[in-house]
Amino acid sequence: MSATSFRCTTLSFCIGLALTPTIQAASDPEVAQLQQQVREMQQRYEQQNAVLKAMAIKIQRLEQESQPRNVKVGGTQPQPGTSAEQGEPGTASPTTPQAGAGEEVVKEAPASRSAEAVYREQHALFDRKITIEPGISYSHSDRRDLFLNGFLALDAIFLGDISLDRVKADTWTFDLTGRYSYNDRLQFDINVPYLYRDSSFNTSGAGFATDQLAEGDVSNGDIGDVSFGAFYRLFREQGSRPDTVLSLRVKTPTGKDPYGIKFVEVADSGGNLTLPTELPTGNGVWSVTPGISIIKTTDPAILFANLSYTYNFEESFSDISTDVNTRTSADVDLGDSFALGAGFAFALNEKLSASMSYSHRITRETSIKQNGQSEQSINGSDASAGLLNFGISYSLGDNLTMTGNVGIGITPDAPDVTVGFRFPYNF
Repeated sequence: MSATSFRCTTLSFCIGLALTPTIQAASDPEVAQLQQQVREMQQRYEQQNAVLKAMAIKIQRLEQESQPRNVKVGGTQPQPGTSAEQGEPGTASPTTPQAGAGEEVVKEAPASRSAEAVYREQHALFDRKITIEPGISYSHSDRRDLFLNGFLALDAIFLGDISLDRVKADTWTFDLTGRYSYNDRLQFDINVPYLYRDSSFNTSGAGFATDQLAEGDVSNGDIGDVSFGAFYRLFREQGSRPDTVLSLRVKTPTGKDPYGIKFVEVADSGGNLTLPTELPTGNGVWSVTPGISIIKTTDPAILFANLSYTYNFEESFSDISTDVNTRTSADVDLGDSFALGAGFAFALNEKLSASMSYSHRITRETSIKQNGQSEQSINGSDASAGLLNFGISYSLGDNLTMTGNVGIGITPDAPDVTVGFRFPYNF
């Protein structure tokens, strides 16, 4: 019973009690008149009480709606026993109830699954305890190189060998990634790839015979370089400050290294074409890659950028020669690389998001040092590869998402095209 109803009932009781002697002494008409007045007063008090209750409910609702709300996409939910920090991505900040007001704690709706997919692909998603992510990707490269071996006579006539070489390379990668979020700031993962490579080689124009063509094909598959990664959320998104994550990845030389692979002459090629006996599926050295990534929500877009540096450890190999009859030991210092990327994404609805980004990797020259000789750089081992990427993510359910990506090579060292699909499943 409310205070207003209690006061109304008490007042009615007191009025009735005070009028009892008068009613007993008065005539019947006077008693009836007084009773009617009491009933009218009681009805007025009940009407006023109903109005007061309606106004109190309306004020309470307006106070709840006026509480500040802070919803970001991606990120984590607040842990039990802790309060959500303002601006944390993907966190629904509860309204703070006033003491004694009896208000119910209200939470915002969780972030859309399409926005979570963007965070997972470009950043890190810390609110999923365990994630298993199978993936498949394909890359294609087609290179044509013109080789001139001779000299110019009279500054106009070329005397020597002219050779046009073409190499087409197709690579299929099947990989499985497992992620474990220790808490809302720390995440670990492991990636195990399997590569299948198919390369075709042909050459023409050797020995002044431009109508002759020699060609061959090599294909094989094997496990690639297994890698381990760790992610640490340095800052949560708040105000103008973006969500910032530091990462560290270690790659192990579990794949077939490219050193010491022998080349054999193609039959009927006249010595113009030699092919490798097999294709590498790894780099052959340990490497460590520190990096940083940032992401910022600017409704309706999500902006992201990343920066990393890969350091390759020098490794000794018992044989790096491509000649079948030669064995040459040497120390190999694979060129380090520097990578950066940036892009944006849109969460089109609850399930669908689209993104576009550009990534670039610059690789330094590789150097080798044979026993008893000075270190020398390998000409043509440096690279500058730029890719323009278009991605899409679609939620197939509460726990399963499909992401697709198409990359177009911008620079000569980049693959002509890459296509990939991934299917992260959250437990």
